[in-house]
Amino acid sequence: MTVAVALLGLILLIVIHELGHMLTAKALGVRVPEFGVGFGPPLIKRKIGKTVYSFRIILLGGFAKMAGMGDGEEGPDTYPAKAPWRRALIIVAGPVANIIAAVAILAGVYMFQGVVTDIKPVVQAVEPNSMAEDVGIRSGDRIVGLGGERVKTWEGFEQAMKEREPGEEVNVTVLRDGDERTFSGELGADSQNPDRALVGVRPEIEKTTYGPLESVGLAVRRCVEITIQLGAFVGQLVTGEEKFYDNVTGPVGIASVGSTAVIQGFFLPLLALISLNLAIFNLLPILPLDGGHLFFIAAEKLIGRPVSEQTMGKIAAVGIVLVLALFLFATYADLSKIFTGQPFIPE
Repeated sequence: MTVAVALLGLILLIVIHELGHMLTAKALGVRVPEFGVGFGPPLIKRKIGKTVYSFRIILLGGFAKMAGMGDGEEGPDTYPAKAPWRRALIIVAGPVANIIAAVAILAGVYMFQGVVTDIKPVVQAVEPNSMAEDVGIRSGDRIVGLGGERVKTWEGFEQAMKEREPGEEVNVTVLRDGDERTFSGELGADSQNPDRALVGVRPEIEKTTYGPLESVGLAVRRCVEITIQLGAFVGQLVTGEEKFYDNVTGPVGIASVGSTAVIQGFFLPLLALISLNLAIFNLLPILPLDGGHLFFIAAEKLIGRPVSEQTMGKIAAVGIVLVLALFLFATYADLSKIFTGQPFIPE
C-alpha cells in the first residue's frame, strides 16, 4: 500500500509537469490533440473539447502532444507557427510547474504538519519486536544513559549508537517516574541497513507551524537552498568526490525510499524534493528534455532561422539514448543495492 502511495505521488508530479506545458500551450493558442499519463496502449481515453485525455498502461511518464510538434501538421494553431518567445514559455512551463508544486508542498508542510524544532531523548513509541520491547522500555521513558555513558540529548544518544553493532549486548538507562532504571538487551538491526544497530525507540518530537505568508517564504528559501546544494553535489560528482553509483537512484529506489517515507511521515518533503529534482533535470540542455528544446529556441534566435527537423531528430536520438542509458544504469544500481544490502541513499 505504501509503495502504491509513493508511485501515485510520482505520477502526480509528472501530471503537474505536463499540465504546465498543456495549459500554457492552450493559453498561447497552440492546439493540444492529446494529454496522456503513461506510455504504451491506452487503458482509458476520453475526448474533452479538442483534447483527448488518456491513461496508459506503463506509468513511467506522460506527455502533452502539441499540434505541429513532430507530426508534420501546419497552421496558425501549431507549435512551430508560434513566435520563439511563446514556444519558450510553453517549454519552460513544465519545470516551472514542478517548482511551484515543490513550493506549494513545502508551504503546506510548514503550515499544517510543521517543522521539527526539538527532538527530546524521551520515548514516544516502542517498535514492535525490538530490543526495547523485549526488555520493557516504555513510552514516556527518558533515556539518560547508554552503555554506562550519560546521555543528555537525542543527538547524543544517536551519536553513541553509531559506535554499536547489531547483536551487541548493551545497557540502556531511563528515567521513569523520577527513578532511574537500567535495561540490558541485544541490539537489533535496521531492516533498511543491516549494519546499523537499533534499540527500537522513537523520540518525542516538538514541531512548530507557521502562517500562510511565512510558510511560502520559508518554502521558497528552502527550494533555493536545495537547488544550490544540488548544484554543489553535481560538481562533486564531476570531480569524483562523490561516486555516481552510490548516489544515483532509479524508479525502484525512489519507490522504496518513498514507501519508507510514507511509513515514517516525511513523504511530503521528499515529494517536494523529487519535484524540484524533476524540474532541474528537465532543464538540462539535452533533447528530448525541456532544456534541449530551450537550447534550440535560443539557437534559432542566434542564427536567425529554425534548426531543421532532421538535425533536431538526430540530436534527439542521441539524447534519448543517453537518457535511456541513465535510466537503465539507475535501475541496475537499485537492484544491485537490494542484493548487496546497500542503502539507496548514502548516510
